[in-house]
Amino acid sequence: MRVLLFIVVMALSVGSCWTMGQAFAYPEYGAYIFTAGVLGATLAFGLASRWNRA
Repeated sequence: MRVLLFIVVMALSVGSCWTMGQAFAYPEYGAYIFTAGVLGATLAFGLASRWNRA
C-alpha cells in the first residue's frame, strides 16, 4: 500500500508542477490551469501525510 501511495504522490507532485508551469504558456486559461495545479499539489501533500501515518 505504501508503494502505491508513493507512486501516486510522486505522479501528482510532478504533474502539478508541470501544470503550474503550463499556466504561463497559456495566459488566457492561466488562472484555471494554475488552480488545477495547486489543487493537485494540495492533494499530493494530503496523501503524503496519510502515507506517513500508514
